[in-house]
Amino acid sequence: MSKSLKKKSTVPAAKPQTTPSVSENKANQPVIKNVALPKVSDVDTTQEFELIRFDKRVKWFVGICIGLFFLLTLAKIHPVSLAVWNQLLPDGSDQRRGLISGEPRRIRMDDYAVGTPWLLSQANKNFPTENEVIGGYKSPVLMLPSHHFIEIFKPYDWGFFLLDIEHGYALAYSFKAIFALISITFMLLLITKNNFWLSLLGSSWLFLSSGTQSWNNIPMMLIAYTGAMFVATIYLLYSRNWKIVLGSSLLVAWLLIGYILLLYPPYQVPLGYLLLALMIGFILNNFNLKVLLDQWAFKVGGALLMIAVISVSFYFFFKDVKPTLDAVVNTVYPGKRSESGGTGFIANWFSEYFSWQYTDTNHPKNWLNHCELSHYITFAPIIIPCALISFGLYRKIDWIILLLIFFIVVGYIWIEIGFPTWLAKVTLWDMSPTRRTQIPFGIGNVLLTVIYLNYLQNIPIRKNTLFTVLGIVAILGYMIYAMNVNINDAEGFFKSTQLIVPTIFFISIASLLLFTWSPPFRNGLFGIAITFFLLPNIKLNPVSKGMAPIINHTLYQTVQEIDRQEPNVRWVVFGSQYISYLVTATGVNLISGVKYVPERRIMNVLDPSMKRDSAYNRYAHTVYGSFINGQDSVVIQNTFEDGYQVYMDPCSPKFKKLNVKYIIFDKQPQAIETRCMKLVSTLGTIQIYRIND
Repeated sequence: MSKSLKKKSTVPAAKPQTTPSVSENKANQPVIKNVALPKVSDVDTTQEFELIRFDKRVKWFVGICIGLFFLLTLAKIHPVSLAVWNQLLPDGSDQRRGLISGEPRRIRMDDYAVGTPWLLSQANKNFPTENEVIGGYKSPVLMLPSHHFIEIFKPYDWGFFLLDIEHGYALAYSFKAIFALISITFMLLLITKNNFWLSLLGSSWLFLSSGTQSWNNIPMMLIAYTGAMFVATIYLLYSRNWKIVLGSSLLVAWLLIGYILLLYPPYQVPLGYLLLALMIGFILNNFNLKVLLDQWAFKVGGALLMIAVISVSFYFFFKDVKPTLDAVVNTVYPGKRSESGGTGFIANWFSEYFSWQYTDTNHPKNWLNHCELSHYITFAPIIIPCALISFGLYRKIDWIILLLIFFIVVGYIWIEIGFPTWLAKVTLWDMSPTRRTQIPFGIGNVLLTVIYLNYLQNIPIRKNTLFTVLGIVAILGYMIYAMNVNINDAEGFFKSTQLIVPTIFFISIASLLLFTWSPPFRNGLFGIAITFFLLPNIKLNPVSKGMAPIINHTLYQTVQEIDRQEPNVRWVVFGSQYISYLVTATGVNLISGVKYVPERRIMNVLDPSMKRDSAYNRYAHTVYGSFINGQDSVVIQNTFEDGYQVYMDPCSPKFKKLNVKYIIFDKQPQAIETRCMKLVSTLGTIQIYRIND
């Protein structure tokens, strides 16, 4: 053996062997020349554990997603039904202005009538931290892009500060969708040990589901943060590279702050429990003390750094917006809203199986509307018994599946039965009305199915024809039960013949979930079937371009022209709430419209004794109407959980005190209503008046 080999080798010499002798085997041995054998300390004993494998497929996937993000942003494409303004307040323009394909949805008022006008109001005022059009105090900081340090944690808002309003608007929507697709795919790559196609199925399933699309992707950012926080936390705990550990700790802090700032507890609380179940399950499935303790000093330091970033950021944030948060918490709705569950699903747990049979405008009346009834396909009633039996049969528990089952059972109990009041408050589930819990509950169901499919791929299937047949019979009985539930629950909307085909379809794909057989291409067949079923949901929202239906609208441009001549005065709309929505977007100081919290400086003038505080102390759509009794009375009535009306004299001295100069009527007003003002502009039936000085 050469000197170099002796120096490099640290492998102990083998003990002498008697048979076969060295001389007998010498001729058959290859000659080793200057080969350095590995040191024992250099051998990676944890090589079997792997985080995300960034192979060609993953890189192509990320590249395509990023490419789509830039394409959609540059083309100003978004899924919002802004073109509905061409119908609601026609101004003689093309009815398809701003629309590339599809049809606008009137049900999405939260998007085209509230969120977008608020956003344009902010943009026209250069993104202030206070905007009374939106609400009192610093409401914009909580809801919208504003010049505040907290925007560091809202990446979907960055486009508004770097680009023009239309490109920023498109960026916000494309970012949320792409971020969610990537983060959930990455999360499932970790959980499934780099099963790319199953991971892609999971993220696509969540994206295409009606629970996501029907709400115009509102859940997408919460889904995105959930997946990204999971990935960052696992890298913080399991990475053996100190740079990645510290980077992950900062990323967790950034993501957690962003998640909290979405400020929608009805989704956040259940999703928080779902994320906790996934994390604990992953650690139990992949418990490796040596890996967890490797680079422990940096991991502890990273955790402390994460806590420091979160603490400092929230200290300054809460210090700045505490009065606003106090106002929100003390509103009648939603601040004082408290639930104990048990009110049930808007439709039922199984209505998604038959979603091809109803539309945005044609559905059972008792299912409220298409948005409320939309959620996610569930296979939990099949997976739960199969998983529990297989755990006992193979004597191996998948902790993620078990904890997801626990989450789904708890969610079902909350929705259908409810919790004791004390338990609901302690667990914070009281902040999640059951009709909102449907979304996180459905997300958990989707993840359970994908992870269970991966589990079936990694256990030694013991085929049993008898049990497979019995399982299919049980699935048949379950689907017949689901069909009958929908027929009875829909009050005559469905005919039994309409539900036969979807029932057979779901019996077929549900049978692929049985652990008693191993059909070829199980995952491929299941994925193709689910994708085929969900694809029509992509048409729920239109493909829109830009914001022309609002910013090119005649009323919008007329009001802005008047505002340029006389800025810093207040406006009010008497009549149509839709006119208020559109005028909100112009950036003028409008006292009607939607208010996140009441602007006390205005309401204290209209109701100085606060007798009607309970009527307007809420998130609300505000409508003004005429009431003239010669006594300057103001009548405030609560009309809906999120709405109230104000009736008063358009010539009330209170308006002069509030510096209200312009009043818009949705129709020709009576002479007594306009006795103190002069006509400024007429736009069809809409008339704009200015109050005399």
